Amino acid sequence: MKSILDPSFRYTSSAETDLRKTFARVRRDNRKQALTTRAGADGASKVASIFPRRNVSGHVA
Repeated sequence: MKSILDPSFRYTSSAETDLRKTFARVRRDNRKQALTTRAGADGASKVASIFPRRNVSGHVA
């Protein structure tokens, strides 16, 4: 996100803002980022189980 102090920042008044286009752009950017994140993943899960694994006999593995 650009800072208001960035020289390339251009103010857009609320009357000139199209929320549909803005949200469509944000969704598109999020989708693109999610796809590149998934494509760049090495297959390792970042989710850790909070429950210990149990084997067939019910003992903690």
